[in-house]
Amino acid sequence: MSKKLLRDDIEYIVHCDRGGNVIGPISKEHAHLNGVRTQLTHYSTWSMVYHWESGKYGIQRKNPQMKDEFSAGRWDMGVAGHNCYVREGDSFRFLDFEENLAKEAREEIGIDITMTKSQNEFIDLVHKTKTPSGFIFDKFLYKTEENNEWVGLGFIVVHDTTTEFIDNEVVDFQWLTLVELAQFLKENNNICSPLPLVFEKAEKFRTEILK
Repeated sequence: MSKKLLRDDIEYIVHCDRGGNVIGPISKEHAHLNGVRTQLTHYSTWSMVYHWESGKYGIQRKNPQMKDEFSAGRWDMGVAGHNCYVREGDSFRFLDFEENLAKEAREEIGIDITMTKSQNEFIDLVHKTKTPSGFIFDKFLYKTEENNEWVGLGFIVVHDTTTEFIDNEVVDFQWLTLVELAQFLKENNNICSPLPLVFEKAEKFRTEILK
């Protein structure tokens, strides 16, 4: 928990080293400045959303009015967002990857998911219930010419394709089969750069773990 009292009018995200070790809060605006964005690593939660019955993945289209030039108006992974700091009493703490994925799923596409800490628990929920479920299955450094993020990568399974855009960050959502999504990524340039990698990792996890 942050001992420093942060300002309520600033959105803070998690500054960390390249191994994911937390350094402290940093304003999201500062973290995304040119010259800073690729130098300072910060936490980010990513995921793909999979509809169990149809075998389709869901992808979202970001609001063109977003400030981020690398994502505004582009197609992106199912649910994603930076790990923010939240107030608890007189102090602040950051949301871990499980908490943040649940928050982003609710805000971006209107889905309440049950997060699991263990892979076995996630498998049981998926196979034995109709509960929308999520699991962080990978963590890694994603560093490119555009980004420098320590990523917690999740897999979300849903049984209903209904979505609702709560926080105005998403303006469209579509469900695609494996073949359709692969073709979409091949032919469409209007995508966020991490999407192909995230799809590849998610599909590898699904075929190996959620048979």
